[in-house]
Amino acid sequence: MTGYDNFRGFYEKELRADLEEIDRHRKQINSRALNILMITAAVILLEIVIIPDDTDFPKPVPIVFTFISGMIVTGIFSKSFRKEYKEKIISRLAGFADEGLIYNPDGAVPQHEFTKSKIFPYSCDKYSGEDHFSGKIGKTEIVFSEVTAKHRSQSGSGSSQKDEYNTFFRGLFIIADFNKHFKTHTVVLPDTAEKLFGKFGQKLQAIAPGRGELIRLEDPRFEREFCVYGDDQVEARYILTPALMERILAFKKKWNTRVYLSFLDSKVYIAISMYKNLFELRTFKPAADYPFLEESMRFLTLLTEIVEDLNLNTRIWTKG
Repeated sequence: MTGYDNFRGFYEKELRADLEEIDRHRKQINSRALNILMITAAVILLEIVIIPDDTDFPKPVPIVFTFISGMIVTGIFSKSFRKEYKEKIISRLAGFADEGLIYNPDGAVPQHEFTKSKIFPYSCDKYSGEDHFSGKIGKTEIVFSEVTAKHRSQSGSGSSQKDEYNTFFRGLFIIADFNKHFKTHTVVLPDTAEKLFGKFGQKLQAIAPGRGELIRLEDPRFEREFCVYGDDQVEARYILTPALMERILAFKKKWNTRVYLSFLDSKVYIAISMYKNLFELRTFKPAADYPFLEESMRFLTLLTEIVEDLNLNTRIWTKG
């Protein structure tokens, strides 16, 4: 990272002129989009008036078609300056956060990697993502992106049966090199059962089909925040040293949301639950808004600091 303390200078020197140009473009696009919406509304009103009610042709069809068409065209217009913002601004924020970081606005952590982590016990039937970052921070390879994962369920029966997609995770998904090849799988999950049900919650934790064994650890603070499952008690405790548990607790406190970790092969997979879209330009707000951009930089800094937070650059193990 080139220095978060110097971000104001970086903003003024490297970003502000481009942001003001994007703002000019945004205002032009918004003006066109507003015109399209006004035309769409006028056409819909005209359709309501001139299409007779007593006809075999269903009156709502052209009205719905006109509305959807207007929304699509408006979306295409607004997408153009959002793309410009990401390519010109967010890509440079990535370089400012760390010179080795590469940004792809349309990329995402692959679905097979998300599934491989075994963090979530649901089938992932619909998957999407954006804002993919990758690179090497110090000695550690890292990739992360925003991800939305949904599970399909069915409601109704017979001819009225329909599929419903329920979001079981939305947020940031990170994969980092842990520099050790694990023989088994260990997963660290938010402990909601014990918080809600106390001692009875501890018994509920042990009933987790497909999770492996419940791992009991000696840090009561860690046990209050997380529950751990693994295929091997010895290796799980070998991974989750007192120092690493302390770092995970501090990491969770820093993000102040649900955090999940999975240790598999030679990787640590981290899922951070978040419903905020981090790197999007607001449609009717100025792009050259320093506090807003500073907030984006703060989140990106938090993400690159994961390597330091979990001490991933310290090579205390060798792969094998």
